[in-house]
Formats: sequence, structure tokens, C-alpha cells
Amino acid sequence: MKAKRVLSLSLAAIMVAMSMLGCSQTDTASSTAEGGETASAAGDATSGGEEGGSGTPEVSHDEEVTFEIYDVAANFQGEQVGWFGKVLKDELNVKLNIIAPQVSGDANSLYQTRTASGNLGDIVILDNADMLDCVDSGLIMNIADVVYSFGNLNEYQEQIDQFNQGMGVGDEGGIYAIPCNMNNNGPTAFVGETVASAPRVPWDYYVGVGAPEMKTTDDLLNMLKDMMEKYPTNSNGDPAYAISMWPDWDGESIANANLIAQWYGCMPYGAILQTTENTIIPLTDDEGGYKKALDFLFKANQMGLVDPDSATQDWTTVCETKMKQKRVYLFWYNWQNGFWNTPSHGESRENYMYVPVEELHYYQQSDSYYGDGRVWGVGSSVDDNKKLRIVEFLDWLASPEGLQYQHSSLEGFIYTVNDDGTYTLTQEGQDRFTASIEVPEEYGGGYWSDGNDQINQWIVGSAAKNPLTGEPYDPSLWASTIEMNKTATTNEWIEMFGAENEVKYMEAHDEVTMLPNINIPLPSDDTDIALIRSQCGDLISDTSWKMVFAADQAAYDQLWTDLKTQLEGLGWDQLVEYDTEKYQPVVDAKIAAME
Repeated sequence: MKAKRVLSLSLAAIMVAMSMLGCSQTDTASSTAEGGETASAAGDATSGGEEGGSGTPEVSHDEEVTFEIYDVAANFQGEQVGWFGKVLKDELNVKLNIIAPQVSGDANSLYQTRTASGNLGDIVILDNADMLDCVDSGLIMNIADVVYSFGNLNEYQEQIDQFNQGMGVGDEGGIYAIPCNMNNNGPTAFVGETVASAPRVPWDYYVGVGAPEMKTTDDLLNMLKDMMEKYPTNSNGDPAYAISMWPDWDGESIANANLIAQWYGCMPYGAILQTTENTIIPLTDDEGGYKKALDFLFKANQMGLVDPDSATQDWTTVCETKMKQKRVYLFWYNWQNGFWNTPSHGESRENYMYVPVEELHYYQQSDSYYGDGRVWGVGSSVDDNKKLRIVEFLDWLASPEGLQYQHSSLEGFIYTVNDDGTYTLTQEGQDRFTASIEVPEEYGGGYWSDGNDQINQWIVGSAAKNPLTGEPYDPSLWASTIEMNKTATTNEWIEMFGAENEVKYMEAHDEVTMLPNINIPLPSDDTDIALIRSQCGDLISDTSWKMVFAADQAAYDQLWTDLKTQLEGLGWDQLVEYDTEKYQPVVDAKIAAME
């Protein structure tokens, strides 16, 4: 009954969202501003602390406070140190202790243990469905009395209120969850120059093998084979691979194949795929994007293009020892570019660039105005004083000041301010993801990457517009950075492909479908579905890796056939039916937003 109740409320939230999508950007901003005034007035009545003359609660920072954050997005566990740790100490007298299930060794066991204890964390970052469970279980606190009292979260009140109404608590005056990666650009905006997933290779090597025109992914693989044969090592003599993967992000299927599935117009969600045609098909559909991604990876391995460590190495290893060392020739996720691309590499024609493959058609969602499927919450065990300190911290994270630290880093070291108020990256800023940048003691010391925000999740995404500059918070989208990146690489790419960037190319050649990014609460699994999902997920992930490294085509085909047969015995059809019903409201909302 609980699942049906939540789903019904989610459908109601969709209707509210769709009525908002028809508003102009100006109307949305006006509505948010009006909501902010109402919230500030409500804040006058908060009892969480003394209030200043403006109606904002006064918070004493005399005593240092440590927040324990249970964070499903973190790739680091322990105390936040370095430059960002110093910022939090200086600004709010706060320390963070991050609990990271995905690096704990057994994420599910950690989650079950901590939820059973009644204290998941002071601050909790979870996927939507898990947050619903934790709210129902009393593990998350209602922060409606103070959430809009500090003035910055007010800008995102529309999105926050709508999400909580969809959870079935907003109409009752409850605010339990704050969506991740919201923005202020409007529901259908997309400001990036790159899509989430597409093939990208070193430009110098691509030109070095003749810059072939590619119609199919077989052509892409042949080009990568030529690349490996001509450039078998990096400049240090370390062996390089066309493709390198990692299993520690796997869940109900293997994460890297899920990303490549987007090349074929499909987005995996649990047991199903959403397509660019706004249809739903099983993950195991023979013509679906997941199977095509496995086909691609299997062929790559048959051609000797796949790093043999792919099934056993972790994300940190492949990132630090291979991607950042130019030992991986095919990037697919757009943020991988940041591990190598710099203006200096661009001038030497080494930056990774998108290479068109005619047969591919990409699934791309708009920027996450309503959030991205994860949420922040406050643990129900915190006392009133800590609650107020936490909400002040969350509000600071959503402020222009906090967002500049999170997305743009340190003024004077990573970027400088131009005469017109916009920003420009320093040399250290250009190299921050690709080199070991030592941070001066005045900013906290240590290395920049070690001191970067280890929460690895944001209330407001980098695509949002910074009101202080009129540009996105994301440094790669600053006008100065775009101009700086007009290097020998980009100039040659533009001349060859006749487009300003990869998104413009894809749009001009009808190779991408932009879909609204819908974020609504969805029902969590009951015990029976959870068991089916776990067993099927383990089988799919394990078999998928075996398929990639299968000895030959016959073995590969047999593994796929056996997988589908074994899944039937585990209740796969029931799971597909459940996820189809679960995600149909999302598809309906996308269709409504596009009309």
C-alpha cells in the first residue's frame, strides 16, 4: 500500500511540475522570489535559535561542531581536510566526517547497520527511494521550521517544496529532503558544450591515424586499434589501452555499459531502459542499448583493446594511474576530459575531443533544475542546536559564496577576478585536475585534489548561473575559459567538423535528443522485489563482465542466452513489470514537458 500511496502522490506532483514548465524564465524567478519572502516571514517564528533584526536566526559559531555525513556519492571516507576544510572552519567553524558506503567494502551492510541503529548520520545524502524509506522509518528530521530562514535555499523553494509534496509530506508542512544538483536556469535549459556520454579520444592520436570518418562503432573500434598499434605506450613508456573500466560503481548492471548505452539512445534505470522515443523496454532487450554496449565492449576485447585489469581495478586506480597519465585512449563520460584537457595540452594538440560516429544517437537530459535523483536530509537524532547549525551549513552550500568555493574553488589561487567581475582560471586552476597542485599554507596547505570538496555532491549544480558574474559556476563554461580553450586542438576540430562544439555538431546532424530532466519521488522496493532485484542485479553484473571477456562469439552468445534463462527463474519478468510501472510517471512527465 505504501508504494501505491507514494506513486499516487508523485503523479500529483508531476501535474504541478508540468503546470510550472509552461512559465517563462522570468515568471519562474518572480515566483521564487515571492516564495522567498513568505518563507523569510515564516522564519521569524522559528524556535531553533535567537533571531537577528532581519528575521534570520542568530547562530553562535564560538563552539566548533563536527557533522557526520552519510554520503552515497563520496569516493573518500574520513575527515574533510585541506583547503575546503579550512574554508568550512573559517566560515562556519565546522568540521566534516564523511561516511562513504561505496568505499566501505560492503555498502549494503553499512546501510543496514546504521539504519538499524537509528542514526544514519547528522547529514544524510541518499538516492530518492532510500530517502523515502528513511523518512518513513523516522530517521530523517522535518526541517520546515528553519529551512528557509537563512535566505539562500529560498531561491530553490519551488523545487524543494515540490519534491517534498511528491513524497507525501509537503502538503502536511513537512520538509525532509533537499534535492541534489538543482539549478536556477529553468526546467528545460541545457548550458553545457558536451553531452554526458560520447566517444572522445586524444586529438593528436586521432589525426595521427588519419582522422577517419566513422559511420559505425566498428569503424570506431578499428580506429582505436590503429591508435593502439601506433601509440602502444604513453610518453613514459607505460602500456596504454583503448578502453579501461572499473567495477566498483556497478549495481544492478555494470556502470560503464550503462554509460555507453546512452550512445544508443537508452538510459538504464533498474531493470528497464528509457529510450529517446519515450518508451520503456527491458534492460535485457536484444536490441536495447545495454546489450549493444556489451556487444561493443566484447568486440573491443576481442581486438585486444580492453585493459585486462578492468574487471578488478577500482575507480581511484584507473583515474590516477591511467586516465591522468594518458594511458586510456577512449573517454566516454564528459567529466573524464578534466583529467587531461588543459590549454597547454590543447596547444600541443593532445586534448581529448569528441569524434562523430554516424550511426549513434545520444540520450541527453536537460540540466537538473528539479534535482538529479539524490537528496540531502538531516538525521532525526540531532539536537536543536546542531539542527540549526546544519541547516545554516546547507543554506551556505546553496549560497553564491558557498557555490563558488564548491565549483570554482579559491579566488586568488585557482581563479582571478576580471575588471568586469567575471573570472579567469590561473595556471594552477587550469592544472588542478591533471597535476599535483600544492596549496599555499594560507589556504590550508596540502594538495588541491586532497583538499577538494570530498562530499562529491552539491545542492546546486555547477550549471547554475552565478548572480555575481552572470555566468555558470562551472569554470569550463566561463567565457574566459572557452576563449582560453580555443587552442590548436579546438581550432582544428572546429575546422574539420564545422561546429562550435560537440553539442552544436550533434544538434546540427540530428544525433542527440534532449529530454527534460524530471526528478520525482518514486516508490521503494518491498521485501520481495528487493530480493529479486538483488539476485538479478548480481547475476547481470557478473555475467556482463564474463561476456566482455568471453573467449569467442559463441561463448558470448551462450552467456547472454543463459543469463536471460536464469533471470526468468529469479523473477525477472516481475521486476521488469514493476520497474515499468514505477518509471512510467517519469516518461509521462518528460512527454508533458516537451509538448
